[in-house]
Amino acid sequence: MDLPSNAMGDEDDQTQRPDLPSFMVISPSDVEQAALIVQRMYSPQTDPNSSQSLQRDLFELQRRPEAWGLVVPFVNSHDPQVQFFGAHTAQVKIARDWDQWPTLYAQALRDMLLNLTAQAAANGVSRVVMRKLYVALSSLALRLCPAEPSLWQDWIKDSLVALMATPAVESAPDFLQIAVEEVRSADLLAAAKARMQASLRLALPFVMQLFMGHLPVRPDVSVSARLAWLKAVEAWVASALPGDELTTLVSILIELLRNRDSFVGTCDVLEEIMSKSALSGGKGTKVLTDPLLQWVASEGHLILQESLSNGGPDETSHAFCKLLLALGDHSTDYLVSKIDQPLVQTLLKVLLGFTGFPGWYGVDEDESEMTLQFWSALQDSIIDSEFGDEDSTAKQASIKALDLELVLTLVRKARWPTVEEGIRTWAKGLLVPIIHETPSDAILPLSIRSPRTDQKEKFQNFRRDLGDTLINTYYVLRDDFFNPILPTVIELLAPGGVPVGGWEGVEAAIYSIKTIQEAIPVGPNQNLSRVFGPEVLGKLPMQGHEQIRRTALDLVGSYATWFHAQETPDLLMNAMSYVVAAFSEPLLSLHAARALRDLCENNRKALSNHIDSFSNLYANLPSIPDTEKAKVLQAICSVIQALPLKDAIGPVEGVVAPLVVSLGESLNRAPQTPEEARTSTVAQLHALSGCAKGLTNNTDPLLEFSTADEDLESVRLMEQAREDPRMTELRNKIIQVLTLAMSIWSADAEVGDAVSDLIKAITSLPSDNTLLSLPPGPVLELVCAAAQRQTTAVWLSLATMLTTQLDSATSNVSHLLGKADKTSNRNADRAVVERGTAMLVQYTLTFLSAPSAMENNPDVVRAFFTFLTTVSNSFPSAIVTLPPPLASALMECAIKGLTLPERYSLVDAAKFLSTFSRRAIANPDYVDGAKVLLKQHGPAMSQALLSGIGGASPRSTIPNLVELLAILLAKIPEHRTWMKETLYSPVMENPRLTREAKDKFLFAATSSRSSRQTSEAANEFSLVARGLDGSGFGYASLPA
Repeated sequence: MDLPSNAMGDEDDQTQRPDLPSFMVISPSDVEQAALIVQRMYSPQTDPNSSQSLQRDLFELQRRPEAWGLVVPFVNSHDPQVQFFGAHTAQVKIARDWDQWPTLYAQALRDMLLNLTAQAAANGVSRVVMRKLYVALSSLALRLCPAEPSLWQDWIKDSLVALMATPAVESAPDFLQIAVEEVRSADLLAAAKARMQASLRLALPFVMQLFMGHLPVRPDVSVSARLAWLKAVEAWVASALPGDELTTLVSILIELLRNRDSFVGTCDVLEEIMSKSALSGGKGTKVLTDPLLQWVASEGHLILQESLSNGGPDETSHAFCKLLLALGDHSTDYLVSKIDQPLVQTLLKVLLGFTGFPGWYGVDEDESEMTLQFWSALQDSIIDSEFGDEDSTAKQASIKALDLELVLTLVRKARWPTVEEGIRTWAKGLLVPIIHETPSDAILPLSIRSPRTDQKEKFQNFRRDLGDTLINTYYVLRDDFFNPILPTVIELLAPGGVPVGGWEGVEAAIYSIKTIQEAIPVGPNQNLSRVFGPEVLGKLPMQGHEQIRRTALDLVGSYATWFHAQETPDLLMNAMSYVVAAFSEPLLSLHAARALRDLCENNRKALSNHIDSFSNLYANLPSIPDTEKAKVLQAICSVIQALPLKDAIGPVEGVVAPLVVSLGESLNRAPQTPEEARTSTVAQLHALSGCAKGLTNNTDPLLEFSTADEDLESVRLMEQAREDPRMTELRNKIIQVLTLAMSIWSADAEVGDAVSDLIKAITSLPSDNTLLSLPPGPVLELVCAAAQRQTTAVWLSLATMLTTQLDSATSNVSHLLGKADKTSNRNADRAVVERGTAMLVQYTLTFLSAPSAMENNPDVVRAFFTFLTTVSNSFPSAIVTLPPPLASALMECAIKGLTLPERYSLVDAAKFLSTFSRRAIANPDYVDGAKVLLKQHGPAMSQALLSGIGGASPRSTIPNLVELLAILLAKIPEHRTWMKETLYSPVMENPRLTREAKDKFLFAATSSRSSRQTSEAANEFSLVARGLDGSGFGYASLPA
């Protein structure tokens, strides 16, 4: 749009408004032209491309000073779209382009905007446009009110008086709501914020007078007006109403609960008072809690009864439930202190009613899930409470009765629907035509009988949250927790066969017992003995009925550690039998494999006495799906690990050797049948990983190797067993097939992940060596070879892990046993890492040298710099001794990493350079080489660092950039010169970075004696560069 920069009427028009700037007066023709553009942009007939072009034109128009002159004529237009754009322009210009408005005319703009808003309200302009005008008024107040002296101290009252004079009954409350929200969210410094809060306090008497006059039910206050005033009160509660005013309002609000037309809005205000006001956090029990309890007992509880009678919750009952939960959260401790009193009992019974609302969560109601957090908080408060002797018995009895009822309610709500119930609930509205057209004895297809996925997932999430609540309830009830459910389950199962009502009720009870596992102490427990004995587990189905069997398998797996503490293995073997039997059904194999793995992992010693019984399981391994074989093999090997080492060698060979042979055969078939061979290879690699994991000791790993006699003896015995020719040959074969797999499929992501998993499982620190553990040095060489074929984050991450293992002071067991010199071992490990680092640096730099490779492969970049950080920390010589061209290319790559837009890559690059600079310079053997490298690339590094701090990098990365800057300033004196040259070069051109700002930063950074002072100076410099200095947000969001 071509609007002249001095677009205005003739001289007579300008003299009519001498109180406004000249650019506020725009000719009617220019106003009409701008309005046509707005109308065309919003017109349905305008195509998207034209609409976007028009939107850009309007955006550019809004940026110009003349746009101020469009506000009045646009808001006075008869077109709603033009009105909205005019109000939006007022808001945008005040918030974004305030510098365009001459200070001399500030009060004139105030009067103009106030009159314009009042006139618009009187003319019946839509509430959408009016709310935009209220935002503009509030934005203007944020500019004028905090000034010294204030240019609009009484802005709330002035605006209200103007709006109350109009017939628009919602205008005043809408303004009040928006005004306080704008003040609350404004990004102001403390002094300005305080002045705005003072203006709210100044208006408070007048505002309270309006609240008190418009909240009570009166003939002259419409329902819509009262709802608008309730919204205004809700907005003012958290920010501007002190306790005395809140106390006055509470009694009116509780009385207003009797009015169903405004019930939801009233509940919202009371919730806000209880959660965010001066009365939150349990305050005001006499003026807030007690009156609400009395209202619930006298009238409120009837709302729940009405919902039950009507067959489901509605908006009123939903709001009522939220109100009760807000009361519970506000007064939890108070409710516990009076838990045996009738008023509190009534409240808790109503909440129990919502928790147990008939139907299924997510389909029939949502209120049951809303109550779960309250019940958990109530249990926490009960646990923390100390009752006096005089009332302890009554309160404890009330608590126990409540929690027993809560357990029953939650178990009932956890029940899955039967097939028939599922047709009526999960697929409500979806299956009605099908059901009506289907014979009653027909078998519906599975896709029709199953619940919709979203509903099922929602119910599963609800069951998980419900389980968290049951845990808290168990902490209060302890063994009494089982009283409401276990006898019932045993009674249902006693006759045998399918229990009355189906398996769903039993499954819910079993699931509930599973959820509390983490809270139950490991030790004898009579209730659990019955659960895992013949009365319950022995009566559960062994065929079909997948849901109950899945839950039972998960139950067994979750209590795997509990079996370890039992005096006899009878219950453990019962559980093992139940789990193993489930492998015959593919739908249960995953759950069975997990349960078996957990049982064997946590009961190795007890099960090692029954090692022969695993032969049948191993014999049936071919019938188990490939996806679960790894878990089964891990379970078997974990039991083998508990055998004496001399007795474990044969079983390990018997289990692992066939896998290695099968893997070799799959690899040999790769040229003929690549896809089938690849699938088989992945499965065999996972199976080997399972074996390696199972053979790993399940005790907590030592933080560092101990040379205590018993530990040395354990190492000696393991090394002796590892030297057995069978184990040596087996490990050599594993390396052979691993080498072949990595050479054939090093570029395949799935194979790479499987190899990674195996290497992580089959390598370890020497104190954790197993019969299968491979030495990290040769494996690192394999990883380097794979990276040469295809550089990926997987290989680089593995190299990081193997380097850490080689860094251990005990990376070679021989010297611990007096067979070798520790220094020579360290030198050998260093040589391995130096060779590997040179190869990986060369391969990765080649990969990242392609255009945009660093930007498009952040996973590789991060893994590369993480590897380099580990090497720099453990073997800095591996960086210093790189061939000069390669070392120089590496530094250039790292410096480029400091400029990447992806935050994590940038941080990892900075960490590498910081670690290398600190560690290499601190070592007299490497200091000269490190300084040569850092000085060679110092100017470029300084430019990248200062550009990032000066606005090019995300603010969250500044601590990492500053850390590197501080190290270079301390270790490399020349960096002060490079920093000065960079700061005053064209690279740092930024209108916000004045000479004074640069001088201040340079002096603070170069004269600092601590990294903290350097950090503070850099943070201040970064705020100035980004235009955030002087803003509350800028200082509040400074990195820690």
